[in-house]
Amino acid sequence: MTLKKVARLAGVSHTTVSLVINNVKGSRVSPRTRKRVLAAARKLDYNPNLLAQRLVSGKSNSIGLFVPYITSIFRNYTMVELMAGVQDVLNEKGFDLVLFSGGRNLYRHRPISQIARQNTLDGLIIFNTRDTTHDYIEKYINNLSRLDFNFVAVEYYRGDADINYVGIDSEKNAFKTVSYMAFLGHRKIAMLAGPADAVVSTRFIRGYQNAFNSSRLEVDEKLLVFCRYDQQEAYEKTLHLIQEYPDISCFILAGYEMAPGCLKAIKDAGYRIPEDISIVAYADNATLLLLEPPLTAVRLPYYEMGRKAAEIVVENPEKKKKYIFESQLIERDSTCGPPEHSGGLTGK
Repeated sequence: MTLKKVARLAGVSHTTVSLVINNVKGSRVSPRTRKRVLAAARKLDYNPNLLAQRLVSGKSNSIGLFVPYITSIFRNYTMVELMAGVQDVLNEKGFDLVLFSGGRNLYRHRPISQIARQNTLDGLIIFNTRDTTHDYIEKYINNLSRLDFNFVAVEYYRGDADINYVGIDSEKNAFKTVSYMAFLGHRKIAMLAGPADAVVSTRFIRGYQNAFNSSRLEVDEKLLVFCRYDQQEAYEKTLHLIQEYPDISCFILAGYEMAPGCLKAIKDAGYRIPEDISIVAYADNATLLLLEPPLTAVRLPYYEMGRKAAEIVVENPEKKKKYIFESQLIERDSTCGPPEHSGGLTGK
């Protein structure tokens, strides 16, 4: 179906049909004529050429989503949730989603600013992961800001640049979680804080320390351990901590991937969960419900964050917007108060 047939049925020129179909701003087409053209297009089941529309409007109706590693999209719960939120909003607004990845080696791949320059995008959402370094984030923010490019950064940025940003306060979340476990009576709380070179790991530790100081409790630095988001490493480090410090009554895990390893180590050492040792994990997802017992977890609202990031990038506000989302502690069967006394079935 062509514009000429629509024009013939509507009794107008080819140019008038083009102005109406492409919704060209400033065109002097009367409401009555516009209505007649649209009715003719519907009757003929006319589907406009999207590429032509975009050339006329100067907009691609495409939003890019940059994620560090393409394989991790399908393994990482938080990325799946974030992408779902982004996609839902873009569908509602009539935008396409274009996916970009940093490849297996993020820091050797083409810079994000190059993606912005070489692709016809109306905006870009950049999802920083727990492993993204501070220097990398600062570099792309500076480059995109110089280009005056429409973008939203998601997570793990705490700088002062005036940018659109959506994130969670990891330090505050750790503070709230540790404070709650201290409120239940726990004094020997171990934390597997994530990899040593990850920005978020230091924030978890800072939140832990602040919670202890706020509760006027003494921080035992030996119970703060860096650990990759890996079951086997979590198993080994949990077992070592229990053997070295048998009075530990709680573990807080910076990543849900650590949970199966930590749980198995506690059981292999002869302890009960939660009667002897409690466990809390970040971030809540369906896999934690399948463990025995189901784990208490901190829910991080990545779906809602994805929606908000998409809304901002579509709006492209003149005044930059920042949103910090709150977490929620979901209590299940892996937490309770500490053992009232040593001894018992486990010898603790």
